[in-house]
Amino acid sequence: MRKFELTILGCGAAAPTPYFLTTSQLVNIHDHLILIDCGEGCQLTLRKLKLKFQRIKTILISHMHADHVMGLPGLLASMNLLGRKIPIDVFGPEDLENFVKTIWHKTGTHIDFPINFNVVDATKQSVLLEMKSYKIQAFPTKHRIDTCGFRIDELIGNWSLKPEAKDLFNLTYREINLLKKGDPVSRKGGVIIDPDKCCITPDKPRSYVFAADTAFTPKVVVAATDATLLYHEATFMEAEKQIAIKTKHSTASDAGRVAKQANVDNLMLGHFSNRYRRLEGLLSEAQAEFKNTSLAIEGDTVSIGYLD
Repeated sequence: MRKFELTILGCGAAAPTPYFLTTSQLVNIHDHLILIDCGEGCQLTLRKLKLKFQRIKTILISHMHADHVMGLPGLLASMNLLGRKIPIDVFGPEDLENFVKTIWHKTGTHIDFPINFNVVDATKQSVLLEMKSYKIQAFPTKHRIDTCGFRIDELIGNWSLKPEAKDLFNLTYREINLLKKGDPVSRKGGVIIDPDKCCITPDKPRSYVFAADTAFTPKVVVAATDATLLYHEATFMEAEKQIAIKTKHSTASDAGRVAKQANVDNLMLGHFSNRYRRLEGLLSEAQAEFKNTSLAIEGDTVSIGYLD
C-alpha cells in the first residue's frame, strides 16, 4: 500500500508554549508532501524531526489567525536561503499573499523561487488541486473569521496484473492496459476476460480531513463523511462550553459528535487550549461520543488507515 501519513508538528491553540506548539502538520501522500497551516516554530519542528521540508509541494492555510500563519514567512524565507529553486503552491485566504510579502519587504527578504499564491473561497466547497493519484478540496467551517478545512482523498489506483496472467491469457499490451484500468477485455467469438480473473484489485482509497478552527457545524459533518481519519479541533472540555460558543471553537464532545455523524473510521483531537496540561479528560469526553478517538501528539507520525 502506498504511503499516506500524517505528522503532527503543532497541536496547540492560540500561542506556542513549552507544552504545545501552534497548529501545523505535514501530510505525506504517495511521497508528495503537503503542509497544512504553519504556526510559529513550524520550521524548527520540521528540522528536529529531520523532515525534508524542501520537498514540500503544497501549503494549505485555513485562515488568517496568527497561530495558523505566523510561521509561513520564515519557512519560505528559509527555503530560499537553503537554495530552493522549484516552485511551491500556497492556498489560503485573500490576505495571505499581502501578509507574507509585507513581512519580506519590511525585513529585506528576497525570494528567488516561484511561489504561486492561490486564493481559497472559504464560503463554499471547492477542489483546489487534482493530481493523478489524489485530490485536495476545501470546505467551510464555522469560526470567527472566514475559515476553511481541507480534505485529501486518494483516487482509485490501477489494478495490478497477476504475474502469471500475461502468459496464461496470452494478453496483448492493449488488453493489459484495459484490465489494469478495471475494464473487461472483449475478444472475437464473444470471449470476455474480466479484470478480477487476472488482476489484483486496487486498495480501498483512503481520505484525510482537517477541521480546525471550527465550532460544531453540519458543514464539517458533510465534508468529512466516510473519511478514514478526521482531525477535529477540541479546544475545550464541556465545562468550558460557554467559552467555546463565544469563541466559536469546539469541545471534545462536539468533535466526537461530528465524527459519529460523519461515519468516519478514526478521529484525532487537536488544537488544545493551553489551560490543559493533561488531556485525558478531553479524550474521555470525545470517546463517550465516538470510540475510535486518539489525541494528536506532537512529533508523532501516523499512517492514515492504520491508527492504533
